[in-house]
Amino acid sequence: MTKLNYGLVCDYASFSEGGKLNILGIFKNINAVSIPFTHPQLFIVVNISVEKEGKYKEMIKLVRKKDNVEIMKPLEFDLFPKSISEKKIELGVVGQMTNIKFEKSGEYVFKIFLNNDFLGEVPFYITEIK
Repeated sequence: MTKLNYGLVCDYASFSEGGKLNILGIFKNINAVSIPFTHPQLFIVVNISVEKEGKYKEMIKLVRKKDNVEIMKPLEFDLFPKSISEKKIELGVVGQMTNIKFEKSGEYVFKIFLNNDFLGEVPFYITEIK
């Protein structure tokens, strides 16, 4: 069974030489002094379980939830997972985005797809502080 194990929005993420995932500054809210505003950098971290080895295409869309408007061009990844045990195959992706312009406050989501099948959403919120 293919499933989204987790998705996190954070300030920075990387994989170390040994394959360890490093995540800094996980968040669900961005406070903006004024709207519209441009966020300098954020990362989306996604982990998916799949049933078998092979070739997979992952796509991540950033969407304003209220009206389903796509904020940027989708991130796309070609993945070739190898089995880490007889029972578990996981796909891990770290996507970096820079200078994303947010026109409105409200809820935004990263929509996660694998081979065009929708797996789930990772929400976060833009709030204008005055």
